[in-house]
Amino acid sequence: MSQNLDATAINQIHALISAQGVNEIISKIGADAVALPENFRIHDLEKFNLNRFRFRGALSTASIDDFTRYSKDLADEGTRCFIDADNMRAVSVLNLGTIDEPGHADNTATLKLKKTAPFSALLSVNGERHSQKSLAEWIEDWADYLVGFDANGDAIQATKAAAAVRKITIEANQTADFEDNDFSGKRSPDGVCRSENQRYYASGI
Repeated sequence: MSQNLDATAINQIHALISAQGVNEIISKIGADAVALPENFRIHDLEKFNLNRFRFRGALSTASIDDFTRYSKDLADEGTRCFIDADNMRAVSVLNLGTIDEPGHADNTATLKLKKTAPFSALLSVNGERHSQKSLAEWIEDWADYLVGFDANGDAIQATKAAAAVRKITIEANQTADFEDNDFSGKRSPDGVCRSENQRYYASGI
């Protein structure tokens, strides 16, 4: 029994001495932490202090003004802003630091924009094929949020742009002669394009 007590006492003394050595090292680097004789785990004491050991935060907002104001006010050397255009998201890492003095990169500001109804409508037609009729109707439905441009690059009202889209088919129907590679022919009065090998029907809206 006495041998077990002696062994336990020796182990405790060894743990205390070892922990003291670790704490001396920690005190030299100025960290608010302490090593306890429990498997020599390091415990952070910041949560017991009145203030944090260093500033850090994680702002998340949908406001561009709040995002830019926060980022400018807390920007430091090495601050970077990363933009994800596809997801309408931006992240500023305010304490990223530099190569010579790297930071912890845990003080961030995140901007996540919300999709408005007009923008969602634009995404729904982007990259999709539409007839001239459906495209013209879509332009008319969202005319308050759209601006068209003529052949000279001058801005025109969206309603005029929609009318121009409709007019494309009308002008095509009025064209009598056409030539396409090795096929040629003439449009008959009934609106049907006939050639030696194929028959084309005039499209309409």
